[in-house]
Amino acid sequence: MTLFVRCFADFTIEVDGVPVELSPVRRRARTLLRLLAMHAGRPVHRESVVDALWPQERAATARRGLHVAVSSLRGYLTAHAGHPLVDRVGEAYRLVLPEGGGCDVALFRAAIKAGHHRVAVELYGGDLLPQDGPAEWVVQERSMLRHQAATAAVRLAAAELERGEPAAAVEAATRGLELDRYHDGAWRLLIEGNRRRGDQLGLAAARRRYERALASLEGS
Repeated sequence: MTLFVRCFADFTIEVDGVPVELSPVRRRARTLLRLLAMHAGRPVHRESVVDALWPQERAATARRGLHVAVSSLRGYLTAHAGHPLVDRVGEAYRLVLPEGGGCDVALFRAAIKAGHHRVAVELYGGDLLPQDGPAEWVVQERSMLRHQAATAAVRLAAAELERGEPAAAVEAATRGLELDRYHDGAWRLLIEGNRRRGDQLGLAAARRRYERALASLEGS
């Protein structure tokens, strides 16, 4: 049995490629699961969890709510995913995957650290946990991962140009601009990639779009 957790774009837990139905789990317990999954195996201190999910509650009430959420999650996930996933480490909680399991955020971070730009770009399937909107506990991490993905795409585009693969460079630069439309390096690589592959229409379009992006920055 293979278990995989996805946090980019729609949050899912998959067992052998089949999503686990999480709607029966209470809303706050599901949010707790996403918060722990976002940190991908790194412990999250109990007080940080309480501050994020029970900000208006008294300490005793919040901690009791956390205990109930953890217990319900462990029971449900053991029954439906074959593993409790949530573990306590001292005063912290973390997501623990079974042997052979994986999490897209953890794999993405590892790819970024190792400089494996193509792998990182492929793993980044969309913004981190978009269903949680502007929740304070996710906004900063979401922005950082998006920036890392854009940077990886630009570095991949530069590497493709060096390898003499302008079409692949254009594709990577385009992905970088989808993530950061004002990334100057991505625009320059897109323009150069189109120039090297002899795509005059693409070159002209890229230059016009770049000029519009610059104009919008100047007007803001």
